[in-house]
This record gives sequence, C-alpha cells and structure tokens, in this order.
Amino acid sequence: MTLWLYLHFPTIQLDKLKIAAQAQTPDAQQSAEVFAASSRPCIVVGGRDNTVMQLDQAAMQLGISEGMGLAGAAARSRDLLVHPYDEADESRTMREIAQWLYLITADIALFAPQGLLLKVSGMLAMYRDLSHYLATLRSHLDTQSFTYRYACGYSPEAARLLAQHHGALVSEDSSMLESALHNLPLMALSLPSKQLERLRRVGFKTVADLFALPLVELGKRFDCELVQYVSRLRGKVPHPVTFYQPEPAFERYLPLLYDIENLDWLNKPLLNLLVQQEQFLRLRNRHARQLTLTLYQRDAEPQVLEIGRAEGTDRADLWLILCDLKLSNVTLNGPVQAIGLKVTEMSQPDELMPDLFTERRGTMTPAGLVALLQAKLGEQAVQGLAVCDDLRPELASGYCTPLSAPGTPLLERSGRLSATDYLRPVFLLPSTQPLQHKVTVHLGPERICTGWWDAHGVERDYFVAQDEQGRWLWVFRDRQQRWFCHGVFS
Repeated sequence: MTLWLYLHFPTIQLDKLKIAAQAQTPDAQQSAEVFAASSRPCIVVGGRDNTVMQLDQAAMQLGISEGMGLAGAAARSRDLLVHPYDEADESRTMREIAQWLYLITADIALFAPQGLLLKVSGMLAMYRDLSHYLATLRSHLDTQSFTYRYACGYSPEAARLLAQHHGALVSEDSSMLESALHNLPLMALSLPSKQLERLRRVGFKTVADLFALPLVELGKRFDCELVQYVSRLRGKVPHPVTFYQPEPAFERYLPLLYDIENLDWLNKPLLNLLVQQEQFLRLRNRHARQLTLTLYQRDAEPQVLEIGRAEGTDRADLWLILCDLKLSNVTLNGPVQAIGLKVTEMSQPDELMPDLFTERRGTMTPAGLVALLQAKLGEQAVQGLAVCDDLRPELASGYCTPLSAPGTPLLERSGRLSATDYLRPVFLLPSTQPLQHKVTVHLGPERICTGWWDAHGVERDYFVAQDEQGRWLWVFRDRQQRWFCHGVFS
C-alpha cells in the first residue's frame, strides 16, 4: 500500500500577509502609526455572508471565531484589519510552497485551495525511515513561516481528513492510522450537506459507523457516489492524483498588510522576494538578466518597471541596488497594496572563472556599472561609443549599445604606426570654431581629404598647436586658408 502525507495550511492567506508585515516592520525613523498598523488584529472574510474564514491570535483574544459574521467581528474592535478572501492568491502561494518542497521530495500534488499531498513511499529509501523524512521536511518547510497541520494515511483522502481534524499523526502502522480515522466525526467527511444529514438521521455518528456497513449494503441504501467516496477513503480504489511540475520561470506576488505610500518602505518586502529569486536561480544554476517589477496600486493602474543587467547575476543584494535606483525615479499614482516580481530573461553563468592569480581591480565589473547607471538615469541616457569607418573626425565615432563594441588595446594593434597616428584630442568641439587667438604650431600638417561622394566633402590640414594659455589644441586650415579649432587635448 502507498503511504501518503498531507499538509494542511488553514491560514495560508493570513500567514502570507503576516510574512509581508514582518518585511514591512518599520525602522526607528518611520512613523509610529505604521508600526501600530502592523500589530493590529487581522481577519480574512469571504463567502456570500462575509463570514470570518481566517484569523490571527490577536483576533482570537478579542473573542472572534471562525464562521462569525463581519458585523459581529467588527463590533469587537475598531482597530480590526479586514482582508477579503483571495482564492487565486492562495493557489499562487501553494504553488510557491510546492516548488520549495520539490527540492527535498519528488511527488507532490496540489489540493486546492489549502493543501499539499506528498507521496511518501518512494522517498523512504532516500531518507532511511519516516522520522528522518519528516524531520527534513519540517526543517525545510519551517523556514517559510507558515502554519500547517500534517498527517499520514494509506489513501489521499484519509491523510487529508486526519491532517485537517487530527493533526501531527505520522506513522506507518496501518492499524493506528485506521483507528484514528474511525474516531473522526461523520461531519468531517467531504460529502454534500444533504448526504451528511441523511446519514446522521439513520444513526451514523462517526466514520467507524460508516465503515461498519458493508459496501454492498451501503450501495443499496444510498447512491453510488457515496460508495465511491468510501472506497477511495479506505484505499479500495485508486484516488486520481495529478503531480506538480516545477515552474520554469520565477514569478512571485506579495500582498502587503497595509498600503505603502513611501517607496523607501518597499525595500524590505522587495528584498524578501529577491532572496527567494536568488534561491530559485542558484538551485537551477541560472543567472537573471532582466526583471519585471510590478507595483499594484489602489484605485490606479499597476506600474510596471523593467530592470536589466547585461551581466546576469543571481545575487539579491545586487538586484536590490538596481531596484532601489529604479524606484527613486518613480512617482506613485496611489498607495501600493502589493508587489510582483518576475524574471523575464535568464542566462547560464559564465563558465570561465578568473585565474587564481588574476589581479582584482575592483568589485564592480563594467557591465555592473552600466546597469547601475541605466537604473538611475534610464537606458536611453547611457550609451556606448564605437569607432566608425570614416576619416572625418566628426563622423569617426558614434553611439552604440554599452559594451557592445569592445575596444582594442594599442599594443595589440597590428602594424607599425607613427607617433602622429595616435595624436587625437580627447574632446572634440560640438562644431568647429574659428581660431580667434594666436597659437604656436608644434606638429603637422596631417591632411584629411574625403567625403566627396556624399556632398559633405572636407579638405583640411590638421595641426597640433599650443595657445598662449598653454592649452594644446587640434586646429586645421581649409582650402580658403581659414583657421579653425576642432578639439582640445587633455
């Protein structure tokens, strides 16, 4: 028989809000009102009647209980935080937990909206026995700070019922598991309310009472759906299960416990997501090159920010610097109530590692510097320079994508060059200026005669000269014997 372990997360949405609240814990410089907001009692309400579905310890101390109406709960405290139930968010969180558990256990099935089913039998050979498997699982899962209940069973439905209504039951002893299942009340079964009421009227009170009746007799008195359910519960027929497949890309959504209007306070929640991203990338030996950061604003359209880094990395601290620089130029249209993070472009890490004796000239690479400048100033404000095949000085260079046109060191250039081949000014003037003062010519002429084919021909004799202030200038004389200044040497 196959042994299953079921994990039940009864307050998954509320737990995620509390995790976000811990990430939003204000610094000493932040307002006392924000700190007070993070410590208020909190509930999650849903359904047609807006009943309480999840609540924290502070709400319990006020006398609020699960199933209570919103009006009754709100009357207990004026500081109560109320969040609407979001099944989609719970499903996202369950997939995130499944992805985290996939690192240590193979067969995982999602039981929406608050459960995970794990196939234990195939993992015991790796972990020696059930106790070691459970210890590893709990140690791994406890790092995520979620509240959960767990139990084993020899059918998926039995494990689910025991986790939800018994909890902390782990054993390979089939008789012990069956005894615990028999003691469950009949109302714990996942049956329609009309079916449960009908069973109650004929005298069934516990699962043991239901199991005491043979399946043949059960089929005669009730419908076939009840027989099928009991058969799955007892492990007599297979329970169809679809196992989870890990997601190929990283994407996270983090709702905030309270709205944020100061973007500086997004630093901690954002770091929380970036650390998860770092774990995701390292376990897959990948680097991120492009991120999409989405700010979900109340009563306004989400703001989508693209953050790139030509030299990919998995480090959360480096991405946080880029995100902070990008956020420094953002103007909000409303308070932020949630943030999303997605890796849109990944790459393989560089396989060539630096030599042991390579001299390190700094901790920042050229690509890292470009990424910082683009995040702060915008991508269009940061350009590279490339050499063009044109002898006219004003057309000899142009803009390009940063680091896309690497230069060639002088010592690596082929051929024997004279001293004048390198005499080019560091600064070219935006346009040539008539020479207004006396200069002393030291080197030249160097004739440039080209461009006749595109109606912008030039015929100039260039000289290296020095003016009375000691500046070294690049000057030329045209065909009309007029003198101009074109550049300044450093």
